[in-house]
Amino acid sequence: MSVSSSDLVPQHDARTTLSPRKHEADTDTARPARNGFPAGRAVVSALAGLLFILPLGGLTPSAAAASTPPSTTVTAYDAPYLGAPPATNPAVVGVTTVTGGGGYYVLRSNGEVDAYGAPSYGSLASASLATGATATGIALDATTGGYWIVSSNGTVKGFNAPFLGEPHITPGGWGQYPAAVAIAAVPDGTGYYVLRANGGVDAYGVKGHGSLAKHLHYGATAPVVAVALAVDPTTGGYWIATSTGDVANFDAPDDGSPLASAHGGYDGVPVSALAAAPDGTGYYVLRANGEIDGYGAALHGSLAASKALPVGGLASALAVDPSTGGYYVTVDVTPLDGYLNPLRAVTSLVPQEIDQGVDYCASGPVYALGDAVVVNLYDPEWPSGVFISYRLTNGPAKGLYVYVAENVTPKVLIGEHVTPTTVVGVVHDAKTCLETGWADPPASPEHAAAHLEYNGENSTAYGLNFNSLLQVLGARPGLSQPDGPPGPLPSSWPRW
Repeated sequence: MSVSSSDLVPQHDARTTLSPRKHEADTDTARPARNGFPAGRAVVSALAGLLFILPLGGLTPSAAAASTPPSTTVTAYDAPYLGAPPATNPAVVGVTTVTGGGGYYVLRSNGEVDAYGAPSYGSLASASLATGATATGIALDATTGGYWIVSSNGTVKGFNAPFLGEPHITPGGWGQYPAAVAIAAVPDGTGYYVLRANGGVDAYGVKGHGSLAKHLHYGATAPVVAVALAVDPTTGGYWIATSTGDVANFDAPDDGSPLASAHGGYDGVPVSALAAAPDGTGYYVLRANGEIDGYGAALHGSLAASKALPVGGLASALAVDPSTGGYYVTVDVTPLDGYLNPLRAVTSLVPQEIDQGVDYCASGPVYALGDAVVVNLYDPEWPSGVFISYRLTNGPAKGLYVYVAENVTPKVLIGEHVTPTTVVGVVHDAKTCLETGWADPPASPEHAAAHLEYNGENSTAYGLNFNSLLQVLGARPGLSQPDGPPGPLPSSWPRW
């Protein structure tokens, strides 16, 4: 396992060590920030604790355009484009290709599956998802041609694919209990692995090869969350990618990672997906801003290189086409009446309780929800003295106030007009948390909406309502609190 940051406790479960293969980056080493993400890193490959500086002339940055004109939610690179779901709610969270290529399935957070060039075997009924749970991953059964869908609460459902087991995750969400974040099937169709946010891997019908469980913890710059899993078709082992850019290998070769390329430091661009090359030559790592890094695998272009990532979009999933070697990239872009997910750039989110608002441990930029005017930045009665609030000027919540408080550094000024692409603040401390929700009109001191409904241990109606809005915009939900009634919500208040 390659570990190059204090964010991870060194843990060497990898059984196979090979010589490093070629690493390809899809952009130049000196590049401007895109979509609110900082950029720019040296090109380095790491193996067994040794760093090998690769000459820049040995790299082939790819600026190739997509094989077809990009859609909003799915773009094909050297792979046949067959269609895409519209850019509407709910969020696009997964994609998988069919055996032999020529088709793919796209998964949304409510469990809906869209089939392109392949037969449909069904979707999760939204009503079947537990409260607060979302669909998080899809994997193809190579034997039957069906697929499995995993939800954040660990539920696995097979569609024309056999049920082989599932992890039992106690209700409570990401903070107290590690949610299921991905599912990966072995190429011969005999089983699948379920990855959880703490790096744990559960094996069903197949042999386990180790995990990062109990070896991830908060670091100085961001909470480390496992985000993706890919099986090596050559060895049968697998790779686990974390939000901060590490790729840990288990009975699979260590070909490098974004974290190693950044000299062991998190560069602020979170990883969102990982996919293995079908011929076993390496893997691809997708970043939230649309960058793709190839480790032992040839690049075919990216949303970042072609500047095709839509405003407010988050590159959310990646799948390789086995017939061409190209790949598909999906985008979570879920506008709602002019609103966008304000937390879309922070894939390291660890949801905490819903109280007056919604709490998250995280590190990274927080955007405005919609068009608005900033009315406040500070209040000494809040942790860290920060209480950013702005008044929405569009959409169904026009005239209402939103706050972003606690451990956040403001990036705006009072009176400033902002849009959903404006960073209002940066969460700067992973060990304490951000809180966001509906605010009362400006006053001294500043308050969350209907703060008198809060008894110190309950979820208020306003906190639950804001959580619902974040969830339909694609954010991971917070954790409802069972203590005390939520209080009333005005009948005129927008519902989501």
